[in-house]
Amino acid sequence: AYSARQAATLGKIVFLSETGEVLESRPLAGLETTIGREGADIEFNDDPFMSPLHAKIAAVDGKHTLRDLGSRNGTWMFISEPHRLDDGDLVLIGSQVLLFRRLGYPGPQPPESDATRRMGSLVPSADIARLVQLRSDGSQRDTVHLSPGRHLGIGRERGDWVFPYDPSMSGLHAEIRSEDADFVICDAESRNGVAVSVRGRVFIEPGTRLLVGDKMIRLEAP
Repeated sequence: AYSARQAATLGKIVFLSETGEVLESRPLAGLETTIGREGADIEFNDDPFMSPLHAKIAAVDGKHTLRDLGSRNGTWMFISEPHRLDDGDLVLIGSQVLLFRRLGYPGPQPPESDATRRMGSLVPSADIARLVQLRSDGSQRDTVHLSPGRHLGIGRERGDWVFPYDPSMSGLHAEIRSEDADFVICDAESRNGVAVSVRGRVFIEPGTRLLVGDKMIRLEAP
């Protein structure tokens, strides 16, 4: 067991208000610290969006790792630099949850028997990925397709995909950039930032903001 003084040497997490002000801070409980609504090292009994055991922060060789513990709503890490999207990534922009899915390159279309060409849009080029807006029940709403060489702006007032009904989204909030066959998401200096749902174990740097349930927290070094 670790005393509070020993745990403090491993770092701490601070809890932030909606405006970014520090509400309180707590030292990590030890080499592993669980966060949740019930039965965790750090508990938030009043947070209905937090699972009983939601996430775990571990100290490993002077570094910190984060893992989601199979929570209902996921654990979100706010990006500080461009993030390359992988198939299945969930992205939080304002209050919108977007799912990134790979489609792959379409195969060649067989010619018609009488050699007649088909009509259709030639620009943009073939779609190889898409972003899907998810409702709170997990069902899909709107979809935007992504193609090589085409960038996509997302915002409340400006961009290619606009959400005028989301007050938590900045005028231009984020951009999806095409890099060859890959797509990278960048924060467009938004007010509330861009977060990606944690998959597996990830390393986190001091100063990283996290969303666990409805609580905004930040990891700080000793």
